[in-house]
Amino acid sequence: MMKDVAVVGLGPAGRALASRCAAHGSSVLAVDPRPDAVWTPTYGIWADELGDLPSSVVRARAANPELRSVGVHPLDRGYLVLDNAALQAALPLDDVEVRTGRLDDAQVAALRGEARVVVDARGARPDGLRADDPAPMQTAYGIVVRTEDALPALQGAESLLMDWRTDWSADERPTATPTFLYAVPVGDDRMLLEETCLAAAPGMPVAELRGRLRRRLLARGVDARTVDDPLDREVVRIPMRGRGAPPPPGVLAVGTAGRGGHLITGYSVAHSLRRADTLAQDLAHGHAPDDADQLDATERLRQVGLRALLRLSTRGTLELFEGFGRLPAALRRGLLSRDAGTTELARAMWGMFAAMPVAAQAELVRATTGLPRARS
Repeated sequence: MMKDVAVVGLGPAGRALASRCAAHGSSVLAVDPRPDAVWTPTYGIWADELGDLPSSVVRARAANPELRSVGVHPLDRGYLVLDNAALQAALPLDDVEVRTGRLDDAQVAALRGEARVVVDARGARPDGLRADDPAPMQTAYGIVVRTEDALPALQGAESLLMDWRTDWSADERPTATPTFLYAVPVGDDRMLLEETCLAAAPGMPVAELRGRLRRRLLARGVDARTVDDPLDREVVRIPMRGRGAPPPPGVLAVGTAGRGGHLITGYSVAHSLRRADTLAQDLAHGHAPDDADQLDATERLRQVGLRALLRLSTRGTLELFEGFGRLPAALRRGLLSRDAGTTELARAMWGMFAAMPVAAQAELVRATTGLPRARS
């Protein structure tokens, strides 16, 4: 019998959509290479983005993370690290026909013979990541350590969403692509300390990130044995433009298989969870959109932001995020949310620009318009 919806890929975007489609009465087929596997990445969302998910999906909470750049900026917004197993349990597939398999584009398109709507949720690189991928990439290398051992890295903060200070380098005024420290609790009295390159094309090598993290942490007084023999490690690679190619013919793409990722931050989970329910309702009523996430004016503004990030110097990046830290909380949300409107995002971008020194503003204009990158 023909299904209403077929979902290929059971990461956060695919599982949420399959679960919500079934909850809204659609018959659903889901296909994934390892449908019962627990997700391994560390997923974080803002506390006000949790929606109607149960509190059991929260693995750890940061009450007031900080941003540090030129100055120190409490973000006045709670941040959550998710418990992946609990999140998957909160997105049940009891009424979904689950099939084990890894499908290529042609096989995904062929599912149109089994379902009225076929959704690709296989992620940005369904054939696997390549070392020579030239696309803009967010990369990170992190270690999990005891909270007590992480305290020197935090330097008085409860947690750090972004610490852009340049002690990753031995140079007083480094000019290489900048990176930041992400430091958040992950439960069981443990902290994740992660060196992150927000965006570079091609992506910054993990070996470089590992070296920067070690240099930064030792400079702050973290014991070398803690750094070299952590409780766990994490490597992150996020293609910032998602797949960057159309889905197979006649197929709808969600999450990072489409345009569900945030072009400036790389975040995608909160939007994927929220979009799943509205899309599932549309599909249940027979309304299948041409795109799950439109290339609208707001998304084009984010494209401008990504272009600037790829071209700014180290100093320019610090001044940009110093401007972000000085924004009112509502405007910070406008920049960070994948669901912000055009006016909200534009006001946040203008507020950041207006807070920057004149020289940094000039560099940002050059970076945004695509002129050659100026090194500080």
